[in-house]
Amino acid sequence: MKFILVVTNTHGKNLAFVSKELQILSLSEAIEAVRRGDVAGAYVVERKTGAYIRTKASVPKLEQFEKIAVPFKNLLLYAQGVTVDSQPLSRYVEAYASSLQKGQIIIRPVGYALSILTADVKNRIVPRHEDILDATRRFNIDPYLLGAIMVDETARLLPFEPIIDAIKGGFIGRDASVGIAQVKLATANNLIKKGLYNPNPDDKALPFKTLNDGVRIYLYRYVAQPRHNIFFSAAFIRSLVDEWRKKIDLAKKPEIIATLYHREHVVPHSDPAPDERGSQIAGEFYQLAKQWLQGL
Repeated sequence: MKFILVVTNTHGKNLAFVSKELQILSLSEAIEAVRRGDVAGAYVVERKTGAYIRTKASVPKLEQFEKIAVPFKNLLLYAQGVTVDSQPLSRYVEAYASSLQKGQIIIRPVGYALSILTADVKNRIVPRHEDILDATRRFNIDPYLLGAIMVDETARLLPFEPIIDAIKGGFIGRDASVGIAQVKLATANNLIKKGLYNPNPDDKALPFKTLNDGVRIYLYRYVAQPRHNIFFSAAFIRSLVDEWRKKIDLAKKPEIIATLYHREHVVPHSDPAPDERGSQIAGEFYQLAKQWLQGL
């Protein structure tokens, strides 16, 4: 086995390893693979703080772990359409694209370098249809718009889903977005503060006054759950409509809601304009979500 990508946290600690065959291993799984002799050119280092793996000096420099490492936050930036200059990440993306079967129906999110199999996105959205309908009824928002936003977020995250699963919350950054609808932990905490949605009213720790690493891990356990994630997403959409009401009725502007959903906070004004991503969500992805959810 040969690794082409190592995913690290912000401190450079290795979290996940990707082979050229696109096999994804967590740190513990990679350590066991090295001990079995399945990984060429690597060895295990034992420390009081735990074990980790390193490449042998005989391994070509460009193939050493330090040279194929990418911070997890860069994967998330790439998923959101941000250009990330990284040869290891580019190799992974190329390998993922080559793994897709030709001739199948695809979608391509705006500003995204990869095409995604429509069936793969559908297989993640449709099983959550009851949660989507429950959440949109509770917050009185358009179920197809919520579904369309989930189509966009899911498609962007799909190539990295196995890596995220391997990490299992091992990296939770300051602005981390979580789950099928990519809800920021800070956003979720604010929604709890506002009384819009609380995943567990009996949990007296919620909401938190400030977010630190320990708090983010605690909150992650709630926000990562698909049903809670969808409800947080619906609550956020409702909060956008309510916040902008004095300036404009966003309920009639799905392309604006879709744009605001993935942007940093925008002060409400009377003449907002959609970006390309928001327009795609309100058009192409809205029709997909409507087709999938109506057919159930």
